[in-house]
Amino acid sequence: MDLSQVAAQVLRQAEYYLPHLTSRQYTEQPQLLQGSSVGQHTRHFIEFFECLIEQSQQPAGEIDYSKRRRSPEVETQPGKALQKIESVCTQLSLLEAPQPLRLQCNDLQHIAESSTIPTNLERELVYNIEHTIHHLAIIKIGLALVAPELAIPEAFGTAPSTMAFRAMR
Repeated sequence: MDLSQVAAQVLRQAEYYLPHLTSRQYTEQPQLLQGSSVGQHTRHFIEFFECLIEQSQQPAGEIDYSKRRRSPEVETQPGKALQKIESVCTQLSLLEAPQPLRLQCNDLQHIAESSTIPTNLERELVYNIEHTIHHLAIIKIGLALVAPELAIPEAFGTAPSTMAFRAMR
């Protein structure tokens, strides 16, 4: 299985909750999540993938995740988020490895010598997969608070290495 397929598989974990949440549940901001919502976390990981797909195919080959769109509709409408995930999965299946990429690290400018580092599509796909799993783990906590009736699989939001470790124990 290639990385685009793995990414789509991770993204599709959102199908366990998106079709079943009301807008109120999706946008509720429990204190335990420090005022963030399931919708905000979902929007966040979707837009990271959108940013990578769009920017990696540009001639400049520069990835800057701070330039993502931040769509209020994806954050407030579970159906819109589900549509975006389907679109991202389709785009991932068509993605071609371009020239070497450069990652813009604007958040590190004050502590790092360079704010731009070399990268490639595969590395950025791995980053986005791990980043999404991290947010799904937070979403799992949020779902327990806003939609405790939902049956979420144990592996939801859990890294494959963690699942393998648990299986060995």
